[in-house]
Amino acid sequence: MTAGVLTVDKPAGPTSHDVVDVARRSLGTRRVGHFGTLDPFASGLLVLGIGPATRLAPFCTDHPKTYRATVRLGERSDTDDIQGTIEEVPVPSFPDRSAVEEACAAWEGTVLQVPPAYSAKHVDGGRAYALARAGRAVTLDAVSVRIDSIRVERYEWPELEILVHCGPGTYLRALARDLGQQLGTGGLCGALRRLASGPFRVEDALSWSDLADPEAARAALRPSWSAVVDLPAMVLDGAGARAFSAGRELAVPAGERPPSVWVRVHGEQGFVGIGRVEPSPARPDGGSGDARLRPRRVLFPDGEDAA
Repeated sequence: MTAGVLTVDKPAGPTSHDVVDVARRSLGTRRVGHFGTLDPFASGLLVLGIGPATRLAPFCTDHPKTYRATVRLGERSDTDDIQGTIEEVPVPSFPDRSAVEEACAAWEGTVLQVPPAYSAKHVDGGRAYALARAGRAVTLDAVSVRIDSIRVERYEWPELEILVHCGPGTYLRALARDLGQQLGTGGLCGALRRLASGPFRVEDALSWSDLADPEAARAALRPSWSAVVDLPAMVLDGAGARAFSAGRELAVPAGERPPSVWVRVHGEQGFVGIGRVEPSPARPDGGSGDARLRPRRVLFPDGEDAA
């Protein structure tokens, strides 16, 4: 069985689904999915789940991301990037670097961001981008996102290059637009590259050219648990791992209670799946029992090493 996590350095141009298709052919399996899409014009890290690892996607959506973005000031676009209809914005005087850094700092923290009209957000029963392409006016509500830091790496009018550390759901295209609005210059995203997602880094990813090589793709596979390495591990003995794989809950000794409700469960033959630690119901005598480990995703009943 082919299973694991594959990280790919996607070039600008192909869609995320194009990358998935190449991985399917190269690895000889239909069970391939990505843990967070990249726009076609963007490049960089794309994390793929292979085989049973595709079921880990819900546990990877909160991974922090790192991007390098090039913002083109003095322009705006209906898509907030270079793929849309671009309009020049008259700028009487160019902002200096201190003004640019001040604008960037204003967008750090937990902020409200209006997603691009050409996005995958659901509106009136459809995707926003589909409605926008059909000529319909799209109005999206602002959503709360977290931007940990924005560092100015280069500023030479009209280009601004920034390094952004952010939480899930942040649109860099919208950030480029908003920075341009704050500076009074207009702005769009001219280039975008994802450098990191959770524990994964683009410098460790498989190149686009090597993805089509089955031998190289298989050699680049990582263990499935690497996608959820941020979750505390709970190691079970043989009997415990078999019970967990059969869907039975287990008592968690108080001394081994993890700091998180979600845990990755390992047995003697490696990673088994994801469990949730929950308190036991109160006893009739008013006391409380041990916490319970409940199976939530059993990926490898016999352990990933055995698979």
